[in-house]
Amino acid sequence: MNMQIKMTLLLTAAALLMGGCGKSTVSESTADTAAAEVTAADLLGGIEDEKLDGIIMSGDEKFDKNAGKFFSVESADILDGGILYNTEGGYADEISAIKFADGIDGQKIMKDRLESRTSTFRDYRPEELDKLEKAKVLKIGGFDVLIISDRADEFEKALGKKL
Repeated sequence: MNMQIKMTLLLTAAALLMGGCGKSTVSESTADTAAAEVTAADLLGGIEDEKLDGIIMSGDEKFDKNAGKFFSVESADILDGGILYNTEGGYADEISAIKFADGIDGQKIMKDRLESRTSTFRDYRPEELDKLEKAKVLKIGGFDVLIISDRADEFEKALGKKL
């Protein structure tokens, strides 16, 4: 009898252990949840560059007052966001990470923002056009992101690691 109980316990333990070896959808949904919980402050925090010496974040008066204008949407359509920028205005460098409301085409908005920046700098500082032509418009987590920088590839990787 003892042998039969031991065998049953052993088989039950083996079944439990093997059940944990299959592909799990829990970790995938946990990763999705973690990405959804990342804020613009989390995403942009720690990004440093001498040409990106200013930052405004959702909740800041300056951001809330101007972001709708920068991205041509109602302020209520911006759920979270932040902008790293050059405070002197002499460089086109910018990293914008914006989480738009459902139904808003954030990628198109970021491309329009890039076009606007390119138009501004075409006459103002044409030497900035090369970096504007190499700018990136991305989707990272739930954020639409515009990266204008000589270090765009590096910043893209850094932002992606935060998810």
